[in-house]
This record gives sequence, C-alpha cells and structure tokens, in this order.
Amino acid sequence: MKRYLPFLIIGAVLVIAAGAGAFMLRSAQPSSNSPAPTPALPSGSPGASSAVATTKGVVTIEEFGDYQCPPCGYLHPTLKKIKGEFGPRVRFIFYHYPLSQVHKNALDAAHAAVAAGLQGKFWEMHNLLYESQKEWSEGNDLHPIAIGFASQLGLDVARFARDMDSAAVDNTVSADVQRANSRGVNATPTIFVDGQMIENEKLTVENLRQQISQKLGVRQ
Repeated sequence: MKRYLPFLIIGAVLVIAAGAGAFMLRSAQPSSNSPAPTPALPSGSPGASSAVATTKGVVTIEEFGDYQCPPCGYLHPTLKKIKGEFGPRVRFIFYHYPLSQVHKNALDAAHAAVAAGLQGKFWEMHNLLYESQKEWSEGNDLHPIAIGFASQLGLDVARFARDMDSAAVDNTVSADVQRANSRGVNATPTIFVDGQMIENEKLTVENLRQQISQKLGVRQ
C-alpha cells in the first residue's frame, strides 16, 4: 500500500487542481444574472444600421447633432464639402441629440427630419433645417415652418404633420438619444470617424480630409 501512496497523493492533487481551474473559469465568465449589453439602436437617418460596420474602402462618419445648435449649423457646410469631395467613399450617419433644455425647437426639428425620412426626404429636410437655422430657431412654434418645408420638398403634407407628432417618430429620436448616452456623447456636434471621436477643434475641412484620406490610403 505504501508503494502506491505517492501515486494516490499525486492523483488527488490533480483532481483538486482541475476543480479549482473549473471554478476560476466560471468566475471569469459573465453570470447569467448580469445585465445584457445595451443593444445597438437604429438611427433616424437613412443608411444607418443597428451596428456601424466597417466596409473596405469606405469611411463612416457619424454625427450626433442638434438642428438648433449654432456650432452644428456652422459645421454643416464643412460636412457637406467632405461629402462632395469623397462621394461614395464616405458614409454619413446622423443621430439626433436635441438639447431641449436649452434649444426649445430642437426636438420638433428632429421630429421633422425623421418624419420627412419616412417619405424618403431625410437629407433634404436635414439640409433645410440647418441652412435656415436662423430663420426658425427663435420662433415659438416650428410646426408651420416645418410644414412649409415639407410642402417645398413635395411631401404629403397631411401625412408629414401626423408623422411629426407620432409616437413612432418620437421613439426614433429617443433611440438616438439613448445611443448618444451609451457612447458618452454629452454635447453637439460630436463626430466619430470610423468609431473614433474627433475633438471639436479638429473639425475642419483640412483635418477631416486628412483623416479620411489616411484611412482610405489616399495620398494628398
């Protein structure tokens, strides 16, 4: 019996070690009671997916914006210029982040853009809102102005008016706000290039052009 004792001791040690390893492995894995990660949320802008996937040869620019925010209005021509220069090599996604506490018409403006998007005119309304920001930002009620924009864009105005105040449109904007919060966005404009947040002082045509060109492997 003494002759086999060392082997029995070694066997017992191996069993204990295996059990301890299995316990450590279970502890490192998420518990079944742990909260699930927040799902990716769809955007109000066309072309946005539930998760931003990188596509070879295409750079994704995401903007979290507020249509009544003056800095967003100032940035708008810069982003339009970048769109014009790079065309299909750049994918733009806009997420609504209306700062309603300081911009009284921002939420209605976001609703107007989403409602226009339901009729295939998101970017057209998006551009109109930014480019006429000074005309409507201090008004008491955006609705008549937004309806005028809808008519100008050839939309079904009655449907647009209904959609603008609908729960579905409000849910879309709320989903964008949730996405912003989950990504640490707390101001507008906030820009991400292929998932990397860009500092506000670097939001110039020259810097954005350089960053996009580098990601595309294009020499300037």
